[in-house]
Amino acid sequence: MSVPKSMFTLSLIVTSFLLILSGRELFAQDRGTISIDRAIVLPLTTAEGNQVKVGVNYNIQDQSILGQRINAIMGIYDRQNGSLIKLSSFTNGFILNNTNGTTQLATTLTDPKIQNISAIVTLTSIDKSEKYTNDVRADLNLRTILPTTLPPLLEDIPASQPEETNAEEEGEDSPAGSEEE
Repeated sequence: MSVPKSMFTLSLIVTSFLLILSGRELFAQDRGTISIDRAIVLPLTTAEGNQVKVGVNYNIQDQSILGQRINAIMGIYDRQNGSLIKLSSFTNGFILNNTNGTTQLATTLTDPKIQNISAIVTLTSIDKSEKYTNDVRADLNLRTILPTTLPPLLEDIPASQPEETNAEEEGEDSPAGSEEE
């Protein structure tokens, strides 16, 4: 039984495509690497929604991109179903002045139904057509966000009174200087 020529050609094309993609990923990692510095979600104080902030540390080995304007992309994904919620990047990129550094991406999510997300970040060329680093991922749970301010205090709460102690048992003088004689 022989394999039809068209099946062989198709498998060769698919294999070649996969090798090209994996080689492109290897080249990106040769240019630089990134790691998560911090990832947080904070509730907005002036509007409804949450702000996602991801800071990454970078180490660029490719000296040819130093001094160049590069970009970063952050994809926010729903961890329940894997769907892309939002893509964010710098409007005008940023100039890569050092081989080692930190940069932060931020975006706002306004859908209150979003609970568990993954933020995936990579550094790219300014036009986002070429990856310069590996991807990094931060998993965040929006249900664990705590308020940034206390709720208004109730005005009818009585002021607390200091507790009275028996000065002789405590080994101290009596309160308000009223020693017993």
